[in-house]
Amino acid sequence: MINVALVIDAIGSYGRGLLRGIARFVHTNSDWAVRYEEWTEQDDLPHWLSRGKFQGVLCRVRNSRQFEPLRRLGIPIVDLGSLISPPGVANIHSDHLRIAQIAAEHLVLCELSNFAYCGFEGRQFSQLRQAAFQKFLSQRGAESEVFDVSLRSSGLSKKRREGQALSYDSKLAAWLKGLPKPVGIMACNDLCGRHILAVCQELALRVPEQVAVVGVDNDEVLCELAIPALSSVDPGSDKIGFEAAELLNKIIRGAKLPVKPLLVAPRDVVMRTSTDIIAAGDDTVVAAMRYIRNHAGSTTTVEDVLQHLADQSLLISRSTLERRFKTLLGFLPHDEIVRVRIDRIERLLKGTDYPLWRIAEIVGLSDEPHLSRFFKLYNGLAPGEFRRRASLGLV
Repeated sequence: MINVALVIDAIGSYGRGLLRGIARFVHTNSDWAVRYEEWTEQDDLPHWLSRGKFQGVLCRVRNSRQFEPLRRLGIPIVDLGSLISPPGVANIHSDHLRIAQIAAEHLVLCELSNFAYCGFEGRQFSQLRQAAFQKFLSQRGAESEVFDVSLRSSGLSKKRREGQALSYDSKLAAWLKGLPKPVGIMACNDLCGRHILAVCQELALRVPEQVAVVGVDNDEVLCELAIPALSSVDPGSDKIGFEAAELLNKIIRGAKLPVKPLLVAPRDVVMRTSTDIIAAGDDTVVAAMRYIRNHAGSTTTVEDVLQHLADQSLLISRSTLERRFKTLLGFLPHDEIVRVRIDRIERLLKGTDYPLWRIAEIVGLSDEPHLSRFFKLYNGLAPGEFRRRASLGLV
């Protein structure tokens, strides 16, 4: 049996994703056993590390002083946290350059011509993403504004300092007001992106029509709590966890340490309302689409859409609305209602362990059988099979 210690700061969805990937490796390798307890970068290293008989360590310490006691254990180490690990420590992490490129591509496809980047001063991952974001855009003849949030020195963890800096930095509002509109902004992570959206709300800046925002990490909780919901690059942290465990397994069995850090490519942008720009050229169609997409988790019907339009003094018949949808977008209002509901169900199946009856309740379907019939009709898979495939990274 190979015993492995996990010293991983699992705060946030990124860290939890690492653990999910490691767990998936463990369940496919019966000779592995892991020990893990909740731990953050502010804590001392677990006392049981020096007492246990471990053959390897998977770590995400994000604190250089904590590497030395780990190295003194004299066992193979794979680091999932820092961009540059000490000698003798294997390193695997997100491909920050590709993350920034995917975010920039997404904003370009939104047909925007003004761009900006918001990050954290002194954070290496943020600086890498900023440089790659600006380089990608400059190669296409576009410039981008940059705002660096200043992190205050304190005894707080890096994550807490990020939150504190955003809470107290009033300069961000002035920067947002001064940007040419419409503008597409890449935030260095979801915490930053969510705060940008909150400031836009305070300033009455319309999202995404005036300010479109994409974050990084695809933290379901932070993204869905944002108003409107935040689009975000999925960095594939579960893939990093799985590949890190696979790498450590090879090293324990005699493989050489990789000479360079191993980079894991992100998946893609998970689009939500913050970049869901509707280029229809028809105010009534845009208003209808916005209503549908903002009410994906309810029993929305075409009649509800027509009533909403009437309340906005946009009186229109059903046949006329359907004709305009078909002409401008190539589909009908009912098709969009179905699409956003299926998208919402998929995200709930992937991102939660809610039972099917609860998901049915959330998306406005009467019960579990109704949900199963509806989902299989439009997706082609039963909800349980979709969830199983999602857990394996197949969908």
